Amino acid sequence: MAQLLSVEEATNLVYTELEEFTGWKFLKSQRCLKRKIKDLELCIQFFTSKWNKSHEYTGLNACLEILYKKLGKLPVQNTVAFYEYHPKSGDDLYWYDISTEEKLRAAINALEFEIKNTALKLTEQLESNMEKAVQELIDENFEEYHVRLDFAADILGADAIKPRVENIVKSLSDDEKQQIKDYRNGARTKTWMLNPTNLKYIVDNGYDSK
Repeated sequence: MAQLLSVEEATNLVYTELEEFTGWKFLKSQRCLKRKIKDLELCIQFFTSKWNKSHEYTGLNACLEILYKKLGKLPVQNTVAFYEYHPKSGDDLYWYDISTEEKLRAAINALEFEIKNTALKLTEQLESNMEKAVQELIDENFEEYHVRLDFAADILGADAIKPRVENIVKSLSDDEKQQIKDYRNGARTKTWMLNPTNLKYIVDNGYDSK
């Protein structure tokens, strides 16, 4: 029977190996790997299951976040894109099971593959040509990376995001159109009305009525 690891042992091995793999700095207090590129911070944030119990079960997943401090100090303001790392197959598609050495190794291999093709690839692109990299995010990875339009507009200019804005406006549901009317009449009952979101950006700038 495979030996079950402690939660601390399993998670620390993930952090240590991925720090070495990426070359990014691991911040223990924030439980994230971080890399700064000009005005951007790229962070791979790690999360652990509330069901974790040493020598019984350890589950972990992660999320790549792109922070742009120019848009504010709080995460809700400056997180301008994110990509989630979850298992692609298996019984649990939310948590990577790292309870044993074998499962831990499989999870690290899977995360390294994902990180190489997302975080590390994006880092290289941003360092080489930030404008081109952000344009590619808007054109090819908009939904996958949950990209904020105000961030892209700040980097590229408002004209660069027009095609994406037009697509969003065309796809608005009747319910969303009603919400927009309510918002313009003072309603603040939906999450998108309160925090920086693409819909709020579109409505605040009048792009839905142009």
